Amino acid sequence: RTYKRFAGLMVQLLHKMKIKAGTESTTLLKVIKNPFSQHLPAGTRCFGMSCEGTLYSPIALARSLVPANKDDASLPPTCFVVGAMSTGHITINDHPYIEKMISVSGYPLSGAAA
Repeated sequence: RTYKRFAGLMVQLLHKMKIKAGTESTTLLKVIKNPFSQHLPAGTRCFGMSCEGTLYSPIALARSLVPANKDDASLPPTCFVVGAMSTGHITINDHPYIEKMISVSGYPLSGAAA
């Protein structure tokens, strides 16, 4: 709804390690232990996002991941690994489950500069 609500949810997630639905006991988000790749379904395609990866426009990325003639049921799950850290970046050497590094911008994206 708003950034203020989103920020509050992220603070709650980091303090309580999970976020539950307001009226139910259903867990909406939960912090998991590394390696997170053991929590992914079998056959999941993982892509790392870095400014040093292959540059794609958002529409070209969508077209390359989901061919026009494919049925939705036959597509494997897809995971995007975003290196949300203050310094450094993710690499395939550090994360062997990543099959390809991609980029949506030629410039490094940083929340520290905002």
